[in-house]
Amino acid sequence: MKLFVKEKCEVKETEVEIRCRTRDREVDALIAGIKNAASFLVGEKENGDLCQVPVARIFYFEAIEGKVFAYLEKELIRIRSTLYEVESTYQSNHFVRISKSVVVNLRMITNIRPEEGRRVRIEMKNQEYLIVSKNYVSDLKKALGMKEGK
Repeated sequence: MKLFVKEKCEVKETEVEIRCRTRDREVDALIAGIKNAASFLVGEKENGDLCQVPVARIFYFEAIEGKVFAYLEKELIRIRSTLYEVESTYQSNHFVRISKSVVVNLRMITNIRPEEGRRVRIEMKNQEYLIVSKNYVSDLKKALGMKEGK
């Protein structure tokens, strides 16, 4: 793969063009990565201020008592979506559901370890640990390319 970057003063908005012989997994991964880097989410801080956060900075989403929160490295913001909406919106951006109440960013995982009862423990880049419910282990493995299918 070759990569070219050209800066042009007259361009009003960043444009990305991918040239390929055929659209394959590598191209799809590039597209997903570019979309992920360019997508933002609006959330509410604890003090009520609204903020715009790059989706790529989110470690995971969690639903608690009917509210959905996005966890960043050292911040927590509330978002106005259901966990189901989050899952369907960001699954192509390397997010996968790991339990009934959590959707995790695969790019923030540093370590995966089996636990008792067919569950899995994952360590995040911020040294936080999350448990993958046994019902979602297969989905996690598929998303990480450890298992056939998708």
